Amino acid sequence: MVHKHFEEVASDATPETASDEMRAAVLKRKIRSPTARAMMAQVHYRFKMLLKYKIVRSGGGVIDCEEEYTSKTCSRCGAINHKFDTSVMGVLSYSCNTQSLLLQKHFLALEKSQSFLTDILREYQELLRRLRAFTGECVTLVDDALIEGENLANAEDELAVVTFPMQLLEWMETVLAMFEHEVLRKTQLVADLAYSDSVRLSAVHKQWGAKGARGNVDNDYVQGGLQFPQAKSSVSESGESESDGGVKSKSKKKKKNKNKNKK
Repeated sequence: MVHKHFEEVASDATPETASDEMRAAVLKRKIRSPTARAMMAQVHYRFKMLLKYKIVRSGGGVIDCEEEYTSKTCSRCGAINHKFDTSVMGVLSYSCNTQSLLLQKHFLALEKSQSFLTDILREYQELLRRLRAFTGECVTLVDDALIEGENLANAEDELAVVTFPMQLLEWMETVLAMFEHEVLRKTQLVADLAYSDSVRLSAVHKQWGAKGARGNVDNDYVQGGLQFPQAKSSVSESGESESDGGVKSKSKKKKKNKNKNKK
């Protein structure tokens, strides 16, 4: 750019037919002018700055930088890299917290499982409360049956009135004892449950069911229940029908005999 400017100045000062020596002399005189010196100083300063920073670009990216440009460019590169990490490589930066996140999820699952087991045990306690209430009602029925049996003169009738309520009370007390032991076993089973021990977790899972080898509830006995005794009304009705049939047959025979005697 400077050389071109100097050539323009020289061409303006000398004719095209001038010799090289004359053009060089004119060029020297023009360079000594203040304007040319100022332009030379400005171009020299820019050239020095260009050599100082040594900016070499390849494909739009800065390769080499030094001194002030080095610090500025490196800070800009760091900001760009940080932005790149947070935007494009966010998964890798997020994975640095994997251990803490897994620990957080572990304690969250622990809290949920503990609350779940607490709800199950609470439901078992509610079941025990209802069974105790029903057993108390059955005791009242047995007392009423005993009082009613004392007023009966026949011992067989008294035994028939008292037998079924006593059997029902025995069955209900047995079922209540089964569930009381089962609830106690389940409570002790999960009392000191360590969630980091997978072997013990699997063992507790196998022992949890009431139908297992360590369960205290006999489902066949509980679901079978008791058979209600047949009502006496059906027996008495059958007896009355038989007696009525016998009376009718006897009356028919008597009528036949009377008719024969009249003849």
